[in-house]
Amino acid sequence: MYVLLLSLPGEGEATGVLRVPSFLQEPPPLLQFGNDTGAQVSCMAHGSPPPVVTWVMRDGTVATQLPGLRKISGNGTLHFPPFLAQYYRTDVHETTYRCRASNEAGTILSRNVQVQAVLRRQFHVHVENTEVYLGNSALIKCAIPEYVRPYVRVASWHRGEEILLPESADIASRYVVLATTGDLYFSSVSSEDGLVKFNCLVTNTLNGDRQRSDEVTLQVKQLNQNMAPRSSQKPVMEIEVERGHDVHLPCNIQGNPFPIFTWFRVSDSAALYPIPSSQRLILSRTLLFIKNADERDAGKWICQASNQFGEQRIEIRLIVNTFVSVHILPQVQIVNSGGTAIFNCTTTGSAIDVIDWLHDGKPLQPKNSLSTGREDIRFLSKNSLLIQNVGRRDRGVYQCLVENQRASAQAMAELKLGDTMPELIYTFIEQNVRPGPLISLKCSASGSPPPQFAWLLDSQPIMDVSLHHRFAIGQFVDMTGDVISYLNISHVRPDDGGLYRCVASNSMGTIEHSARLNVYGPPYVRAIGAVKGVAGEDIIMRCPFAGYPIEQIRWEKAHQELTTSPHYVLASVHEGGHLVIKNVEPGRDQGVYTCIVRSRAGEEARRDVQLNVNSPPVIEPFKFPKNLQEGGRAQITCAVSSGDMPIYFAWKKDEHSIPSSLQINEKREEFYSLLVFKDISARHSGKYTCYASNAAAKVNYTAVLQVRVAPRWSHEPMDTAVMLGNAISINCEAEGYPIPTISWFKGQSKAFKDFKSLSMRNHSLLLNLATDIDEGYYMCQATNEIGTGLKKIIRINVNEPARFEQPARNVSSRRNDPITLDCHAKGDEPITIAWTHNNGRIDLNNFRFSIAEMKTEKGVDSQLSIVHSDRHDSGAYRCLAQNPYGRAEHLIFLAVQERPDTPANLEVIEVGSRTVKLSWRRPFDGNSPVLSYLVQYQPLKYMMAHATLGAAGSDWNGNNIINVTLPSTSISRSYDSDQRENAIVTGLSPATTFLIRMQAINEIERSAYTDAIVLKTQEEAPTEAPSNVQVQTGGESELIVIWQIPPRESWNGELIGYTINCSEEKQNINYISVVNNSLKSVIVSGWATTKATLRGLRKYTRYAVTVRAINSFGSGPWSATILGTTAEGVPEAAPQNVTCSALSSQSLKISWLEPPLQLHGGIIQGYKILYRPIVHQIDFLTKMEIKRTSNLETYVHTLLKATNYSIRALAYTSTGDGVTSQPLFCQTDDDVPDSPAAIKAAALTADSILISWLPPKNRNGIISHYTVYAREAGRKGQTKTHLVRVDEHGYPVTFEARSLAENQMYEFWVSASTSVGEGEPTSVVAQATNTRAPARIASFGQVVRKAAGTRLVLECMAVGNPTPRARWLTRDRPVTFSPFYEVTNEGNLKIHRVEGSLSGNYTCTANNLFGSDEIQYQLIAMKPPSAPQIIVQYASADSIRVSWDAPEDGGAPLQGYTLSYYASGESWVQTELLPENNAYTITGLKCGNQYIIKMSAHNMVATGASSEEINVWTKGKRDIRWTVVTSDISNAEENRENLIFCDFLPAKWYQLRISATNDAGKTTEHYHFSTTSLDGITISPPPILASEYDLMDNLINATNPTSGDWLTTFIIIVIITVTIITIALTIKHRSTICGPLSEGYESRAIRSDYKDEHENGRDQQVYSASPVKTVDKGNESEMYEISPYATFSVNGGRTGAPTKTPTRGVVPTGQTPHDYTMQFKTFGHPEGENLNATAYPLLPNANASFGHVMGKSSWHKQRYHNTEDESTLSKSMTIVAGSQGGHSKKSSGGRPSKIGSTGVVAGSESDTSISPNTEFSNMPTYRVPCKSSRGSDGRVVLDIFQPDSSTESNNDQISPALERRLNTPRHVGMAVESRSAVHCSRKTASQLGNQTLERRNCPSSSNSKDSGRPSAALSDASIAAITSGDLAGGFRPPVAFNDAREFGDQVECEREQRALDLEVQRVMENTREANLAKMDREELTSLLASLYQP
Repeated sequence: MYVLLLSLPGEGEATGVLRVPSFLQEPPPLLQFGNDTGAQVSCMAHGSPPPVVTWVMRDGTVATQLPGLRKISGNGTLHFPPFLAQYYRTDVHETTYRCRASNEAGTILSRNVQVQAVLRRQFHVHVENTEVYLGNSALIKCAIPEYVRPYVRVASWHRGEEILLPESADIASRYVVLATTGDLYFSSVSSEDGLVKFNCLVTNTLNGDRQRSDEVTLQVKQLNQNMAPRSSQKPVMEIEVERGHDVHLPCNIQGNPFPIFTWFRVSDSAALYPIPSSQRLILSRTLLFIKNADERDAGKWICQASNQFGEQRIEIRLIVNTFVSVHILPQVQIVNSGGTAIFNCTTTGSAIDVIDWLHDGKPLQPKNSLSTGREDIRFLSKNSLLIQNVGRRDRGVYQCLVENQRASAQAMAELKLGDTMPELIYTFIEQNVRPGPLISLKCSASGSPPPQFAWLLDSQPIMDVSLHHRFAIGQFVDMTGDVISYLNISHVRPDDGGLYRCVASNSMGTIEHSARLNVYGPPYVRAIGAVKGVAGEDIIMRCPFAGYPIEQIRWEKAHQELTTSPHYVLASVHEGGHLVIKNVEPGRDQGVYTCIVRSRAGEEARRDVQLNVNSPPVIEPFKFPKNLQEGGRAQITCAVSSGDMPIYFAWKKDEHSIPSSLQINEKREEFYSLLVFKDISARHSGKYTCYASNAAAKVNYTAVLQVRVAPRWSHEPMDTAVMLGNAISINCEAEGYPIPTISWFKGQSKAFKDFKSLSMRNHSLLLNLATDIDEGYYMCQATNEIGTGLKKIIRINVNEPARFEQPARNVSSRRNDPITLDCHAKGDEPITIAWTHNNGRIDLNNFRFSIAEMKTEKGVDSQLSIVHSDRHDSGAYRCLAQNPYGRAEHLIFLAVQERPDTPANLEVIEVGSRTVKLSWRRPFDGNSPVLSYLVQYQPLKYMMAHATLGAAGSDWNGNNIINVTLPSTSISRSYDSDQRENAIVTGLSPATTFLIRMQAINEIERSAYTDAIVLKTQEEAPTEAPSNVQVQTGGESELIVIWQIPPRESWNGELIGYTINCSEEKQNINYISVVNNSLKSVIVSGWATTKATLRGLRKYTRYAVTVRAINSFGSGPWSATILGTTAEGVPEAAPQNVTCSALSSQSLKISWLEPPLQLHGGIIQGYKILYRPIVHQIDFLTKMEIKRTSNLETYVHTLLKATNYSIRALAYTSTGDGVTSQPLFCQTDDDVPDSPAAIKAAALTADSILISWLPPKNRNGIISHYTVYAREAGRKGQTKTHLVRVDEHGYPVTFEARSLAENQMYEFWVSASTSVGEGEPTSVVAQATNTRAPARIASFGQVVRKAAGTRLVLECMAVGNPTPRARWLTRDRPVTFSPFYEVTNEGNLKIHRVEGSLSGNYTCTANNLFGSDEIQYQLIAMKPPSAPQIIVQYASADSIRVSWDAPEDGGAPLQGYTLSYYASGESWVQTELLPENNAYTITGLKCGNQYIIKMSAHNMVATGASSEEINVWTKGKRDIRWTVVTSDISNAEENRENLIFCDFLPAKWYQLRISATNDAGKTTEHYHFSTTSLDGITISPPPILASEYDLMDNLINATNPTSGDWLTTFIIIVIITVTIITIALTIKHRSTICGPLSEGYESRAIRSDYKDEHENGRDQQVYSASPVKTVDKGNESEMYEISPYATFSVNGGRTGAPTKTPTRGVVPTGQTPHDYTMQFKTFGHPEGENLNATAYPLLPNANASFGHVMGKSSWHKQRYHNTEDESTLSKSMTIVAGSQGGHSKKSSGGRPSKIGSTGVVAGSESDTSISPNTEFSNMPTYRVPCKSSRGSDGRVVLDIFQPDSSTESNNDQISPALERRLNTPRHVGMAVESRSAVHCSRKTASQLGNQTLERRNCPSSSNSKDSGRPSAALSDASIAAITSGDLAGGFRPPVAFNDAREFGDQVECEREQRALDLEVQRVMENTREANLAKMDREELTSLLASLYQP
């Protein structure tokens, strides 16, 4: 037997300590984030054991994971990932969360976390443009939309380049960014503020995005009239600020004169107190700055502004939002079981809405009521929680959660149990066991201190019952503090049964549990001691029996059995068989009771039990006397009226022993105890409890003693002194019982009497702002109805520093009037006063000044008097007041007013058509604001009609004089920093000369008039629209617009063209709004133009057309809308959603939808279905078939079975067919196959026959098997079938029939089967078995078509007995070994590669002894088709049409064509065409581009060779496309608002070109900008932004050959080189080329349309004045530089000189052209450029393939066109030079000679499009032909581009000279032949490569990139050209020479170039014509070498 001994550990031996959770990191009250960024919030807590952190919703439900929307990490982090707007959920993204941390010790909840997800929204901020006045304050706002204001803040303001930040602004600076609103405050507006631009930058606090507002310019106005203070600010406004933050209080008030500002604080008594400036309160006139705002700053602030004309106040209510905080006291409470706990919740913050209480995370206060639903918990108030009868369930964490509209907060406190009664946690149960095993009984209890367990058996201690060691008791404490005890019984026996009881007890009480242990065995009753009972109570007597099962338990007393009665209650055996005796009495119930137990077997056991009854003590109630006060006496008696003796007494005060210090005496007797109180004090108050105990029980009774105590000071108030404006706080506290009431009183009129009650929140006297009225006597009174109470009178002194009610004021007086300046100083004495004027001392010795002072009740008054005021008396007067407590000053601005001065320097700075802007130097206003300016003006033409201009200046009294008072003026600064005023005078007449003057006016008087000035108004835009507008239908997608010119009087200038707008009519059936396509605008030039064609329109669409006229100023009104409809075309789109389905094996159903409505192109007449089979048989001819229908579905029949068809659909109109749809492939259903094509049977042996066959011609599906039928000949009904399974290729096609009868005739036939079924059989073939089988061939001869280049096997299966051998023959010759074919071992012929030479017949023969057989194959080799031959039918600006003839098909049907084309620098574009097509139009091409085109055909074999590549040019010129966004911007004042352009693509960079034009020319600027994305995001700029020159370089590079064109380039170079060498040699060896020229030039014929176009634009021609002065001694005509801005008349010829002929007409040969005179006006002269070395470009000759005159618009029209190409001359300006008939060699018919010299362009416009020559871009210079010179040898030498007088181009974007240097090559004058032309443009020169001479290239030049050294041939040619004639105009180097090196300095390069030019010119001039040919070649070579250095 073993005994287990366990010890009971003490309380300190617990294995762990529980700690309630507490937050380490509590989540914030607000989580705001954007849906594109997401957010997360963390929550961390600690405790023991570590708490589990979860997230719950506001209603307490647990927040779970939501994929993509909400994620909760294990570490307590709540994560919201980014999400799309459509996934926004209110219950996830706009709700309240709480963090919950819980462990075994308790649960806590965090404050509310308001989660707010903000969806990204586009917004725009702008600066509110408000009126600001010069010298006044101003407040401009950055307007942020309300829906984004909560999270968008103003980051900074920008004033030009200056950045203004909110946190860095100084209150004293002129610009302050307000801390709370972000508004920009101006302390004083200056004129410079109207010259800079302001914008604000805002930041999105959620994602960091920034947005800048548009820049605005403030309209600074000057108050010319007196004005009382006024404000655009609200008179009462509220400003909120967080506690501890800075705040600005603005006072935006304006007035004239500038007001005086005073700030007041409204005190608690509603009095206004002027605010002195301090370190925390900083005043700056119109702005009050408060640092670190707190609760004392909350309230009303008043700003007062006043001047002599009025007063204005603004009230600002400042709300200081304090942080919401909460505290619970006490934070930890330890309360004994049954005690009471109180938690108080203290809150701070504004507007507390809700206070909630929580216990372990569960609410105690639902719906904000004061009831918890638990009897032991109630609320004393919302802030106080009472817990009574504290028990185990009450321990844990208590939280107070407060909440307002802005945030929430929580505080926690812990309730711990102190000494608590034991509570049973775990108990054992009743058990029935057999004897022998180990039994363990367990009990667990909690309590403080930890309880001790005792185990009893039938009310007796275990150790007393058992003398054996079979019982063991153990006890320990677990980690939670619970005590666990157990009872182990080893080898249990029947007599161990009974009622077991575990009893847990500590100092606080006892708790027990009992249950029976039944052990099977006979009955047994153990002996127990006497049972004690208490008289008057019930008692339970239990029978201590054992044994099981028990049938009956009886009770006897005095040998009489007891039964159930009112006095006795007997329990059943199941209930334990106990006896209950009610209301026990000693005399009746005390005695011996017998318990009798009987088992089911009849066995009995009995035992006697003694019952003893005792009586408990009874205490009579007692209490203390009422109204006991300190010093009194008292006694109290605790008497016991009944109970057994002896009785023991004890006393406690407040549950503790009575301390001896209280000196309370106790007297005891046998049955009572007496307490005596001799000297009662407050310390005696409390609860007194009397305890009486005897053997029966212990009872107690409690009485309360309350001693009433009179008040006494715990904090007595004292006298206080405080500075004016500071806060006052004086505490007054008293103690006593009952608690005294504290009251404050204030003496009236600062006297020691007549006190008046004050209302205070607590015991303290609090005043936020001390004023002078707060000074006086105050009384604090404490009363509690005990005695007279306490009173204390104190005095509060408010020390007032010297101060003024107003810091400043304005005073005005008229000159020579007396003035008195008053200064009223307030404050405590003594006060001293001092005066200054403009910071200087006042000379009191001057009789005009005197000072007088007088004391007042509140301070001192001082007066400064001035007699006979003068101008210099104006200024700032300071009155300085000082006392011991401070100093202050009063500022008086004195203005001595008089008449204003006359405005000076009146001038005109802007002139409009009806307005003029005047500027003048601001005059002295006489110290009285200028109220207005009066302007007088009169037309000069009226004055000139009566007098001269000089005399008319004094005539200002006529009826035509107009007086205008200027309503407003603006301020500006001149270059010399003088302040000038500007104003606009309206009501003038256009194009009229006026005389104008003005004067200033103030309140005093008017000034004198200024001197008159002369001005002339400008023109206006046309006022009438073109009339009689008509719209006619033109070609396809074209409309012709015709109109009439508006009346001349409505032009308002010279018309330069018309704008035509064309928009699609929305009533169209097929109307659809398309971006950038809804409006088309066309500009035509020429005032006489009355017709225009609109191209590129939609077909069969009605358009609304309007026309307006344009002059140099702007555009006129639009004409009435005229409607026109374009011609019907073909559909531009294919039918949509083409579908097909198989109906049967030979029919298909096809359906579709009509093309998009806007692409019908007309009325759809019907649809065509194009279908053809897709067959992989190489020899199958597939033909396209067409079916027409007007429905949207159709059925196609009689198709091939099981065949895939290619189906396409198109719509057609009456005009033609539209676009076909993409091929759709659809297959017909399978069907039964045809019969096999052929069958053979051949005997193999005596019992076998081989049957072979060919597959069906039409398989109609996939052959699954063949069925071979066999029967003996002549017999019926005995047919045998054999299935032959085939592979995917349909093989095998043979079958060997075996086990046949010898020499028996058999019949065979075969059928094929598909998935549908079995097809028709073949014919029957008969064959007999034979032992001597003759040779037969089982294979079949066929016609075989095979693609060339493929392999081929011709089968020859020879059978027979004996087996024959196959032999092959071709062309009657046996087939032997050859590289082309071979015979296999099986007898088949294998051809390695099929070629055309192998086509023919191939015969296979087989022989044996009994017979022979042969088959024959016909082989046809098929090839790819040959190349088609392309024919170009025509080429337009955007299309090319080609045609071709069908090529040879190569033996296989054509499948289609592939048309390929590409432009230079682009990739190939391929188009697939049908085999039926023989022509095609390539559309969508670029104008003026060269396209390479080729074509190939393909069949089933392969794609054939491509055709030769052809080069085709589209018509027109290649151009940089610009889009005209507006052409109606003039310099009128009303047109200077922002312009808004639409129809841009998102997320794109654009280049904007803006041109400004006046009489002197045009200036063009380029800007880059980008559009944002659809989400509003700004895109990043590209790596390189293209400039205008980059665009031109791209054009130039586009004309240069690419690497892919090297062959073409090489050929061109060779041809050009040979041509140049030939011409040079010809010039060298011929003495005369064309003969001498006579007096005239021959002009080539120009087409009539060119003449008409010139006539239409003749009035708008502008002639460019060349600044070049050229001296040519060999030429009679000279050109000198002419004056700018001058009008000239130039005669076309001189007396005795050749006459220059204009090129507009054709001059017959031999006639002298008529002289003509040309008038022109020059423009301004460019400055800062050396123009003497400028050469002019030459347009190349189209016939020479170097270029031609491009476009139909003359230069002066291009000025108004939206085009980038300004490089060509108009056709009317093309100059042609010819020779005289008698001397030149002309072709017959008198047709004009082809002259292509370097000096003259010959030719007219051609529609043949070539690559445009961009060499002379931006050079629209007019050329005039010059007189030719003849050398001594009779050769003609032309003056190359001798410039004539003309106006300078106003299209140059840079200075004309620099433009010419950058873009113009230099030319050399050369003798030329009439039929030959030598011209090298930039492009052609770059192609010369090494054949050209090199020249030194300037850094900014744009010559060709690569060039080589000069060749000897070309050098000789150049020298020959030089020596063969006079080089007029000086020597110029050849074009397009390039040097890889660059000069570092542009100036040095230009200087060297000019030096070389002058040197060559000097050599030419010093050499006579006769000696020029004899010139030393070395000298010329040296010159060339120095000029063309490599």
